[in-house]
Amino acid sequence: MADVLKTIIVEDEQRGRNALKSLLSHFQDLVLLVGEAANVEEAKELIARHDPDLVLLDIEMPYKNGFDLLNEVPNRTFDVIFTTAYNNYAIQAIKFSALDYLLKPIDMEELGNSIRKAHAKFINRDKQEGQAQIENLLNNLKAIGNQNYKLSLPTSEGILFISLDQIIRCESDANYTRFFLINEKPILVSRTLKEYEELLQNYNFCRVHHSNLINLKYIKKYIKGEGGIVVMNDGAEVEVSRRKKEAFLKSLENLSTII
Repeated sequence: MADVLKTIIVEDEQRGRNALKSLLSHFQDLVLLVGEAANVEEAKELIARHDPDLVLLDIEMPYKNGFDLLNEVPNRTFDVIFTTAYNNYAIQAIKFSALDYLLKPIDMEELGNSIRKAHAKFINRDKQEGQAQIENLLNNLKAIGNQNYKLSLPTSEGILFISLDQIIRCESDANYTRFFLINEKPILVSRTLKEYEELLQNYNFCRVHHSNLINLKYIKKYIKGEGGIVVMNDGAEVEVSRRKKEAFLKSLENLSTII
């Protein structure tokens, strides 16, 4: 049982806790439920007592929420899967920190996928990385409004935390994404470009080609053509596809009105 995740449920509604317990019963080869809490204070006691590997954490709770719990626990050596009924501002911060979340009502297949990912991290992980991801999340939550987020990039060597202003462009490499950064060597991340497009499109990034997502702030020159060519500050020449040209030019126009 050494490789089974000691798991705690933190959920303020009894019905929600019962539903999660029922779903977790299908994954007894991966998780061992060691406790459940209805609020932050109960959760802090359980974490201190059991030193869990995984916490299924409800975001919205009375008096104190799930983020308050993370702020008040000194040693966050556990992984977290957030649960929430709302696809709100907090989800963006969670995604930026490369942490996992499930929308209620929780689907068993989605829960299974999240647990398997948590288990894989548990087998291979450096617990300091998990703490750093949670710390990045809490900092991102403080940055809401000024958009001064840091993005967690899980690489083969560990997790890199970068500000959005460090990213010049992203390039698709099959199911991987290569990040080109200011004053850093390129970073290869095991996530698709589409995932990062969805995450970054509201932060002055534009998908100009099926293989390229660029930071509009680092365009040096645009060369007109059927689609055209964008020359970036790092000297890279990036093709603009014909079908993305109109959206790209509109994004440039919007950027010029902001700057």
